[in-house]
Amino acid sequence: MNEPNWKELDEQYLAAWQQRVELVETLLDERIHETERAEIRRSYVRAHGVSERTIRNYLRRYREDGADGLLFYQARRVHRSPRIHDADLREKLLALIEEHPRRTIPQLRRILIRDPDSSEAISAVSDRSIYRFLAEQDLTQKQRAAKAIDPSRRGYRQFEAAASMELVQGDARDGIWLPDPEDSEKTRKTYLFGWIDDYSRKFLSARYYWDEKLPRLEDSFKTMVLRWGIPKKAYLDNGNVYIASQFAFVLSRLQIRKIHHKPYQAWAKGKVESVMKTLKNEFQSEAQRAGFRTLEELNSALWAWIDVEYNRRNHSTTGEPPNARFAAGLPADHRRIENLEWFESLFLVRDTRTVHKYGLIKLEGNKYRTEAPHGTVIEVRYNPFDLSAVWRYEKDICVETLSVHALNRQVTQRLPEESGAPAPKVSEAASRYFTELRERQAHTRNAEATPRYSRLSKAGQS
Repeated sequence: MNEPNWKELDEQYLAAWQQRVELVETLLDERIHETERAEIRRSYVRAHGVSERTIRNYLRRYREDGADGLLFYQARRVHRSPRIHDADLREKLLALIEEHPRRTIPQLRRILIRDPDSSEAISAVSDRSIYRFLAEQDLTQKQRAAKAIDPSRRGYRQFEAAASMELVQGDARDGIWLPDPEDSEKTRKTYLFGWIDDYSRKFLSARYYWDEKLPRLEDSFKTMVLRWGIPKKAYLDNGNVYIASQFAFVLSRLQIRKIHHKPYQAWAKGKVESVMKTLKNEFQSEAQRAGFRTLEELNSALWAWIDVEYNRRNHSTTGEPPNARFAAGLPADHRRIENLEWFESLFLVRDTRTVHKYGLIKLEGNKYRTEAPHGTVIEVRYNPFDLSAVWRYEKDICVETLSVHALNRQVTQRLPEESGAPAPKVSEAASRYFTELRERQAHTRNAEATPRYSRLSKAGQS
C-alpha cells in the first residue's frame, strides 16, 4: 500500500476514514452482542449508502493492513483512466449540462449523435459510462435537478381508457418567448394547447399561439378532430376556455361527453400533465435555446419532435410506441367528420344584433348590410380573427352572407404584454438537433405509404 501523505488529506477525508475505523473496530469487538453489532451494521448501510459487501471489505482490509487499510489513499486514484477518454466529448457533455441541467442522458446522446464532431465518440460510450462520468463531476440526476431549481415532483392517480379515442385529454401551458412580429425590439410569450389520447398517450394535436384565448383552443381541437376523428369523451381542467359556453356547444353538437375534474384535483389529468412535463423538459427547454425567430419555426420543430421522437418511441408506462398502440386500439365504429362545412360552422362565434333602419348592423366596430327587415333581431356568426365575413343564421342554417359596409377592424384579439426577461443564449447543439429532426420527419413521411382512408369508418352528424 502507498504511504499516505497526511498533509494532503483534508479534514472531510480524514473524518470519513475515522468513521470507517470506528465501525470496523466496533464490529470486531467480541464484547458487543451480535444483535447490537447487526443493528450498527444496518445503520451504517442506511446512513452511508454502502452495501454489506463493502463492509466485509472494510473488515478484510483492517485485518490485513490495520487502520491504514481503510484510508483508501487518494494518490492511488489520481492516475486512473477516465471513464470517457475523449476530452472533447467530456467538455461537450459538461457544456450541455451547464446550458440546461435537466437534460437526461438519452437526451444528451440524441443531441450529440447529430453533431458530426461528436457522433462517433458518443456512439462508442455507453449510457452507464456517461452516468458515472457525470456522477464523478457531482452531476447525478438529483444534483442536476437541484442545479436547475426545478419544482418538487407530485404524485398522480392513474386510470386508462379501454380504447383509442374513447377519451382525450386537453391542456395548455406557457410557451417560450419569441421576437414580436410587429416590433422587433420586443418579445412576446407564446402559449401551447395540446391534446393526447388517454389509451395510447399519443400526441394528437399541439400548437403554439400568441395568446390563450378560446379561438386558439378551438383551432387545436379542430386539427385533432379533422385528423384523427371524433372522441367519445374529453377530460379537461376548469380553465376559462375549457368551460366556455361556446366550446360546450361544439362538444354537444359533436356528441362528445365533457368531463371536468374537481378544483384542486389536477392528478385526475395525470397523463396529459406527464406528457406536457416531458414536452417541457425535452422539447421546450431545447427550443428556447435554438434561436427560433418566428411562430412558424417553433411549431414546425414541435411537430417534427412529436412525429419523430415522442410518438414513435416506447412509452415508459405502456411499453409501446404511442403510434402503434393508438392504431391497434382504434375501434371499428370510430366516428369521423363527414360534412366539413357543417363542422366549420360550429366554431364560429354566435351573437345577436338588431337591424338598424338603413339595413345595417354593428359588430366589433364594423358595419355590415343585411336583407333582414329593420328592427329584426338576427343571429350572426363570425370568425373573431377574420371579420371580413359574417353570416346570418336561422335555426342553425346559414341563410345569408352579410356584405361589408365599413370594415374598421379585421380581428378582435388583443396582444399580450412583452417580456422583461432576457432571451436565453442560443445553443448550436439545440439548433442542430431540431434541424436534424425536421429532415428525419420529411424523410419518414416520404418513405411511409399513403393511408387508405376508405377503411376509416364514418358516422353522420345530427
